[in-house]
Amino acid sequence: MGLRNPFRRKGDSEKMRALTISSQIAAFVTLLFFIACMPPTNKFSSVWKDETYQERPKKVLVISAFKFPANRKLFEDDFVEVLKDRGIDAVVSYNVMPNPVVNDQDAIAHQAYAVGADAVLVNSPLDDQDELDISGGILFGESYLHSRTYVYDMKTNRMVFGATSESWIQKNKPYTDQIKSYVRELSKVMSKNRLI
Repeated sequence: MGLRNPFRRKGDSEKMRALTISSQIAAFVTLLFFIACMPPTNKFSSVWKDETYQERPKKVLVISAFKFPANRKLFEDDFVEVLKDRGIDAVVSYNVMPNPVVNDQDAIAHQAYAVGADAVLVNSPLDDQDELDISGGILFGESYLHSRTYVYDMKTNRMVFGATSESWIQKNKPYTDQIKSYVRELSKVMSKNRLI
C-alpha cells in the first residue's frame, strides 16, 4: 500500500484535471488568435486570365528564374508535382535549360516544342531584389519577395494568365517550406481561374 498525502483533500484530482484542461484550451485559443493576426504569407496583388481561353493545358513546361539553382529546382519540381496531381502532364526546364531564359520568347517556344508542351509557365522576380539562398537552411531575417507568373498558350502564341505576388519571407522558417507554400497557393489561384 502506498503512502497517502495527508494534505490532499477529496476532489483535488478532479480540480487539477479541470485546471489542466482549462489551461490547454486557453493555450489553443491564444494560438488561434496569434495565427489569425499574422499577415498572409503570399498576397496576389493582381491576377488576370484571358476569358476566351477555355482550354486546359495538356502538358506544361515549367520555367523558374530563381537565381539560385536549388531554389529554381525546388519551385519547378513542386509545380510539376502539383500539375501532375491535377492530371496535367508537366516537365521541369532546369534539365533542358541550364540558364532560364525568360525574356527570349523564341528560345522558350523552341524548348516548349522540343518537349511537346502546349503551354509554358514562367515564374520570375518582379524586381532586382536579392533572393535568399536555401542552402543555408533556416532564415534569420524578414523581407518580401515580389514575383510574377505568366502562362503562355503555345497553340495561339499568346499569354493566357498572369499574376503578381508579394510573399512574406518569414523569419526562422525554412525557405524550402515557404517555396512549397507559394507553389500551393499559386496553384489554387490558377485553379480558381479555371486554368488548371
